[in-house]
This record gives sequence, C-alpha cells and structure tokens, in this order.
Amino acid sequence: MKHLTTALLPLLMISSYASHAQNLKTVPLQENGTTTAYVSVPADVRCNVQIPDVPTAFCAGSGNRIYHLTAAFLQHPVDPQQYFNQLVQQLSAEAPEAKIVNQYRVPEITQHMANRDTQLVYKNGQQVVTYAIDIIDAETNEKSSAAFVISSLPNNGAPVTNVDIIGFTAPMSGSSDFSGVRSEMIRFARSYRFDRSWVQAANSQHIQFLNNQTAKNNAFTAQQNQIHQSNMNALDQSFNSYMERSAASDRAHSNYMNNSYASDSSHSSYIDSIYEREQMVDTSTGTRYEVEGYHDYNYVNPNDSSMYIQSNDHLYNPNVNLNQGENYNLLQPYNGNY
Repeated sequence: MKHLTTALLPLLMISSYASHAQNLKTVPLQENGTTTAYVSVPADVRCNVQIPDVPTAFCAGSGNRIYHLTAAFLQHPVDPQQYFNQLVQQLSAEAPEAKIVNQYRVPEITQHMANRDTQLVYKNGQQVVTYAIDIIDAETNEKSSAAFVISSLPNNGAPVTNVDIIGFTAPMSGSSDFSGVRSEMIRFARSYRFDRSWVQAANSQHIQFLNNQTAKNNAFTAQQNQIHQSNMNALDQSFNSYMERSAASDRAHSNYMNNSYASDSSHSSYIDSIYEREQMVDTSTGTRYEVEGYHDYNYVNPNDSSMYIQSNDHLYNPNVNLNQGENYNLLQPYNGNY
C-alpha cells in the first residue's frame, strides 16, 4: 500500500474486520473550525489521526484497524460509471499488489446519503450513486472495503460533482471473507450525519445567494427591457420622421406634377394659339377634337368627324333641315376634365 501514489491512496487504504455489538462514540467533523457533521466509530479508536502514507486515515485503533473518510470536489459533471471505471483501472495499473476482488453497488449508502442531503437547499435535484470495491493487499496482508459516493449536483445550471470516499481497513486474520469489513464500512457510512446548526447556516447562506442572483437577474432584465424600449422608441421616432419626410416628398412631387401639368397645359395653349388651334371636346361622348381657326361655335357629327361646321352666328342651328344621317353636337373648350 505504501508504494501507491498519493492520488490513489484515498481509494486503497480501506480494510476491515467484522465487529459485532460495538461501544460507539460520536466524532465531529470540522471544516475551518466549524463543526459540519458527525460520524460514529468504536469507542476505543483514536480519531483525527495522521498515519504516514495514509492521508485518508480518519480514525485508527488496535489491530491495525483504520477508518477512512475523505472527499473530492470536481468543478464539472462526470458520468458516474465511467468515472468509477477509470479509478479502478488506475488503481490496478499503479498498485498491482492490491488485488480488486469485488466490484458492486451499495444502495444502502446511496439511500442514506440521498436522504441526508435533502436537508441542504443547494443539493436539491442532485443524483447519487454509490460504487464499492473489495481489495486484498498481499504486501500489507490487509483486506479493505471502499465506497465511492458520487453526487451530481445541478448547481444552478453549472453542474458539479462531489465524491465521498468512505472505507475501513483491517488485517486479513487468515480469512478472505469480506462480509465483516463490508458491513462495518456500510455502518460507518450510514452514521454520517450533518450538524443541524451548520445546515441552517448553510441553507441561509445559499438562500441569500439565490436572492442576490434573482435580484441581479431582475436588474439585468429590467436594464435590457429599458434598452429595448429605448431602441424601440428610437425606431418609432426614426420611422415617424421617415413617414413625415415621405409625406413631404409626396406633397412636393404632387406640386411638381401639378406645376408640370399647368406648365404643359400652358405650353400647349401657347402652341395652339400660334397655329390658331383649339382643344375642344364633345361633352356628350367625351371625344376630344383639335379645331383650327377661332370660331365661336364648332359643331361635329359624332358619327363622322369629317362632318363639322364652324360659325360665329349664335342663332345658327346646324340641326335644322338636315339630311338623313346628319346630326351635330356643339363642342366645348377642353379643360382637362375629359
């Protein structure tokens, strides 16, 4: 076991013996001087120990019994089964003297940890699975059972992973049966409980964090809405200005067309005056005629435009004593209405 790398020691230093009715004591777990949780161990073991080459050792007692407890925090999500497989492969490659004889899941530990963690708000929605291995170390003549509790936390949309490693180590004692060490490892894991005061403080702190996040998100949303509204107002103003300019342009174009028409009409009248022509219309049919010479009265046969009469006599009536088929309509000056 001593030849293993420090990275793998938390996975290997776990062996055990079977214990029957035990006199247990409660040991506090502390973080930065604050009690966060408790575990139960036999009354005769010493805790918070430091054992060379065994950085995961938490408690130790007579007969080379060692209780192991450590944790790892990963700032990213992992596939639990794949992560466990990688640990097993790494262990087998770096510590050939430590033979893994069993791999299995431990639903009892999973259920206990999941129920325990429901007290903590920040762990809401987590997924928990527990894998375990049984190891025989020929070099130290020890047998071990180790559990890897892999918890996947949503963490407000930024998933993280927490790994608790819990184990128990004891001499082989001439038997390779793991029922005793496995039972003690499971008992030790299921004794893991949180301190109530710490839970309240942790929840209060996390709720404050969530409230701050909500306030920041609301402020950001309000700012974005304000920016959006300002942009929309600017677009509305720009559109209104465009419509006003467009209307002004339409009015200018209409005036231009009216002026152009008046100019064209004036120009045509001027040209007609030079050539002694008038633009006339038969108001009964809407037909326009160009009449040469200036006469007060101009008549045309609507059925035959080649038949026309011009006169300055207001008493003259071309429709008196007509031949069959003759009929004349009086033309009127054309003013653009036809």
